Amino acid sequence: MQERAGWRNVGEQWSAAPQQTVIQLVDEACRRWPDAPAMIFEDGLVVTYVELLAASERFAGYLADRIQPGEAVAVILRNRAEFMITWLAVVANRAVLVSVNPDDKILDAGHILRDSASTIVILADEHESLVEELRPELTALREVITVRGDEPHGLAAYSGSQPLRFADTQCAREDISNIYYTSGTTGMPKGCMVDHEWWLRTVDVLLRRIPQTPSDRVLCCLQFFYADPGHLLLECLTTGGALVVMRRFSVSRFWDVVREHRVTLILSFSSIPLFLLKAEPDPRDRDNEVRVARHLAMPPDLHRQVVERWGFPWIEGYGITEGNVVTSMPLAYANEMTGSGSIGIPVPEVDIRLVGDNGADVPTGTTGEFLVRGPGMFRGYLNRPEATEEALPGGWLRTGDLGRQDERGFLYFVGRKKDVIRRSGQNLTAAEVEDALRAHPMIVDAAVIPVPDRERGEEVKAYVLLADGMTESDLSADKIVKFCADRLAWYKVPRYVEYRATDFPRTPSMRVRKEVLKTERADLTAGCWDRDRAWGNCG
Repeated sequence: MQERAGWRNVGEQWSAAPQQTVIQLVDEACRRWPDAPAMIFEDGLVVTYVELLAASERFAGYLADRIQPGEAVAVILRNRAEFMITWLAVVANRAVLVSVNPDDKILDAGHILRDSASTIVILADEHESLVEELRPELTALREVITVRGDEPHGLAAYSGSQPLRFADTQCAREDISNIYYTSGTTGMPKGCMVDHEWWLRTVDVLLRRIPQTPSDRVLCCLQFFYADPGHLLLECLTTGGALVVMRRFSVSRFWDVVREHRVTLILSFSSIPLFLLKAEPDPRDRDNEVRVARHLAMPPDLHRQVVERWGFPWIEGYGITEGNVVTSMPLAYANEMTGSGSIGIPVPEVDIRLVGDNGADVPTGTTGEFLVRGPGMFRGYLNRPEATEEALPGGWLRTGDLGRQDERGFLYFVGRKKDVIRRSGQNLTAAEVEDALRAHPMIVDAAVIPVPDRERGEEVKAYVLLADGMTESDLSADKIVKFCADRLAWYKVPRYVEYRATDFPRTPSMRVRKEVLKTERADLTAGCWDRDRAWGNCG
């Protein structure tokens, strides 16, 4: 029997992030390395540590007499430096940043702005009309701030009588700093509340696993509204390194950015390796300075190809907003476990149980639900104490995700109990798509399920039940999808549409029995209207 896997030389808890708050971390870093580049954007824009601190303190001064501790401030921005400036300025005032996906439309953005009771919205001019349309419903909204002008000075018009010095802030470790709307099991997305300790824990465990130095440059190819870019920036600030930012992920630009900006670490997720592998091999593929890539949801059959083509390890892991960083593959086992499909072992200080439907631990090798316990977890769901209590029975987080563990302790992700679809690395609830479909006057009911897709992981399939007397000629699938596209972010719009000739199979409480829909035939896409065939590949 082989020795059980474990961590080596990872240091003591909080040794990599000993600060008490995010603002303390930022202030100390910016004073230690003032002239170092904090963010390097792919198009050449550089924001130094001192510039980041000065801009954040100025905008914090403007906000100081406009927001109260605990109030929500929403941001709708793409990958501009002002996003990070806004985040730090809001948190320095002990207020809460609410991230809104810039691709969200009236239904999904409206839900977030209403549910969070955001008092200020900070946005780009492309989103002004969206908020203006929603404004009658946003009873808590007091001010809309538009980012204009040259980056990173798009907030220069908003300066207080004096900056709010980060060294003088009264932030507390337990202050809620951010709300991320995550896809839950039912209904619209819930606001997941995280505090300063959540961020510091993320930085601490990631840097203890893979230490960084001032010479490191970390690639961010994700959109800033995710949590990941925030902790990437904090990791860099902690160690004196720089965050290299892509405005948007692009296969054609990816490796050019890596080479030009001498990237040493990469964060990657989902289908990114698949898209990168589709590009023609290049003699320069191994002409890079990358030490390691951290990855979430690597296709096992592609893992070895990725490592061999670009010449550095891609480390698998697993994490969720509620539970922070949960598992990772130690570097010591990276080569041995490449292609195994394992997500590693629990990171230091995290406990994991795998339980069956009865709540009892399952035997080694048997599939069960991940229950997680550890430091720096989320602080609950905004306005939903019952959902919070349900998610944390006995102090263990119920992830809704299924996995198994082998005899050496390596963990494997199997699937999701949740009614969640993960398309191209983005989570969405079936319920929010169903709500959009039901809003159409000709649709009586709808059901949405995931179907497997090699490129995107999962695709969105919608079943629709039309009103009596209506047929497909009255409401075409093309019109249904366009109706959704006007109301939802692009990644939530159904690719496949199937009409129901009769009512859905239902439970006694009239809920659609989706497990029946999923087993009606082997190929759930056969015979369906396919948006990609009708419109071309839409992402």
